[in-house]
Amino acid sequence: MTLIDRAADQLRATGAAFTRRNLFHAARRFARGPADFERFVEGPLARRLRRGPIAGLIEPPPPGRPQRLTREHAAYFPAAILIVDRSELVDLFAASGVLVQSRLAVVSADGTPATVVRWLVRGIRAGFRAPVGYLHDASTVLYPFSIEPLRTLVEVAKAPIDFIDLGLPPGGLAAAELPFCPACDEPITELEVPPPAAIIAYAARRLAKLLPRDEWLLPLRPRRSRRSA
Repeated sequence: MTLIDRAADQLRATGAAFTRRNLFHAARRFARGPADFERFVEGPLARRLRRGPIAGLIEPPPPGRPQRLTREHAAYFPAAILIVDRSELVDLFAASGVLVQSRLAVVSADGTPATVVRWLVRGIRAGFRAPVGYLHDASTVLYPFSIEPLRTLVEVAKAPIDFIDLGLPPGGLAAAELPFCPACDEPITELEVPPPAAIIAYAARRLAKLLPRDEWLLPLRPRRSRRSA
């Protein structure tokens, strides 16, 4: 079993899918391989993929293939919207199943998938609202309201949008500051350093805290007896 296969096994133990950057960082935790992501992709990963696919590894979709929305998308608006700073993370969230479980819509800061962005714009124009989170690496310095599609959503809403920055701060975070990666011994500066399930759960839970309470989901309280009244 190669180092890459061992790293893939470790990632699959916490989630069904992972990106190439997830695999790169997991492999480096096993052994100090290439420190450069591109060298890893063009070298060890390319040699491993010539032997066959790696279960769970998300491959980029063919260029030019539009994403189609299901009929269900026309029937509801998401409970929350998450913007990520790389399109690969959109695929990671989609593969996790959290989009359906948490009624979460995920789009990239580059405006993809365009079909999802158009769906969100139509819903906001129709009067629907949802809190927005922005998940990004420590090196991302773009001011969030100046990037797409957040700028478009704000302009269409013509009103303040409930927004939360979920990104890593400049310089990153020490592994001890977040329960993301117990095996990490360096500051976390990239979202794909920790196991994918940790980042997905972190973003979904933080956004869920912005949602109004649903009274129908509160636990039933025992009725007070007449004697205690």
